[in-house]
Amino acid sequence: MLNLDRSKNDTSVTLDLLRAVAAQMVCVGHAINFFIGGWPSDLPYMQNVGVLLFFILSGFLITHTLVKRSERPDYRFTQFLIDRFARIYSGLIPALVLIIVVDWIVIYLTADPHVTRYFNLKTLVANLFMLESYRGVWENKLRWGAFGSASPLWTLAIEWHIYLFVGAVFFILKAPRSFPYLFPIALFFGQTASHFLIGSYQADGVGRGLFSLWLGGAALYVASRNFTIPRWPAIAMAISGFAIFAETHPAHAEYNLAGYPLLLAAMIGVIAATQTSHLLTGDRINKAISFFANYSFTLYLVHHTIMYAMFVIWPERGLLMFAVAVLLSNLVAMGLAAVGEKHHHQVARFLSGRRLVKEHPQ
Repeated sequence: MLNLDRSKNDTSVTLDLLRAVAAQMVCVGHAINFFIGGWPSDLPYMQNVGVLLFFILSGFLITHTLVKRSERPDYRFTQFLIDRFARIYSGLIPALVLIIVVDWIVIYLTADPHVTRYFNLKTLVANLFMLESYRGVWENKLRWGAFGSASPLWTLAIEWHIYLFVGAVFFILKAPRSFPYLFPIALFFGQTASHFLIGSYQADGVGRGLFSLWLGGAALYVASRNFTIPRWPAIAMAISGFAIFAETHPAHAEYNLAGYPLLLAAMIGVIAATQTSHLLTGDRINKAISFFANYSFTLYLVHHTIMYAMFVIWPERGLLMFAVAVLLSNLVAMGLAAVGEKHHHQVARFLSGRRLVKEHPQ
C-alpha cells in the first residue's frame, strides 16, 4: 500500500527532490543553449527531459490529491479549483511582474523583435487566462503565444487545462448530479487536453503527448496503491529505465511517445524503491530538499526571461556567463517564491475560508 507520510519512508521527499532536479535541468539546459552551446547530439536535451518529469510528477501528485481529499464528503470541484488556482497563480503573478520589468528593459535597450512581438496587453491577458497553448474549435480566436520572453509558459497552460478537465471528469463520476455545471468545463478544457494525447505544441513535435504522459503518472499512482516491487528490482527498473531512455532518445527526440513507457517504468521503480528506504528522512537532508523544491516552480517560470535578457544585452559567452545565469536565476526565483509560491496554502485558505491541512505540495 502506497504511503506518502514523510516520517515513514523516503518517497515524498524523493518526489520533492525530483521536482527540484527537474526545475534545475530546465534551467541548466537553457543556460547551456544560451551561453555554451555544443550539446552532444546523441543525448536528450536535459530541459526537455525536465519537462517530461514535471508532467509525470503532476499526474501522480494530482491524482493523489483527488483520491485522498475526496475521502472527505465536503471536498468538491470548487475546492479543487481553489487549491489549483492558489498553487499556480501564487507563483505566476509575481513571475509575470518580473517578466514585464525585465522584458521592458530589454525592449528599451535593444528593441529585440523576439520580445516585442509578444510583449503587449492582449497577450498578457491571454496568458493570465491560460490561452497560450489552447487547441480546439475556437483556435483561431483563442490561441495565443507565450508572453514576451517567457516561453516556458506554454507548458503551464497545458497543465492548467489538464487540471480542470481531469478535475471536472473526476467529480462528475463522483457526484453525477454535478454533470450540468461541470460538463461545460470538461468540454472546454478537454479540447486542449485531448489534443496533447498524441498531438504536439509545435509542428516539429515539441510537447507531443504530454497529456498521455500525465495520465501515465496518474496510472503510476493507482498502480502503486495496489502492488509493490521489492527494493532491488525497483532500483534496477529505475536505473535501466532512465539509462535506456537517454541512450535511445537523442537531441530533438525527447517527445517521442515510444520513450514515455521507459520514463514511467523508471518512475515506478523510484517510487517502489523509496517506499522501504529511510536515507532521506534526516532533518537536515529533508530541509535542504524542501528548500530547493519550494522555489522550483518559480525558477521554471522566470529563468528563461533572465537568461534571454543577459543573452541579448551582454555579448559575452562562456562558462562564466553560464554560471552567472544559473546562479542569478536561482537567486531571483528564491526571492520571488518567498513572496509568492511559498504562500499558496495561505492563498487557498483565504479564498476558501477554511483551515488547510498541509499535505505533500503539488
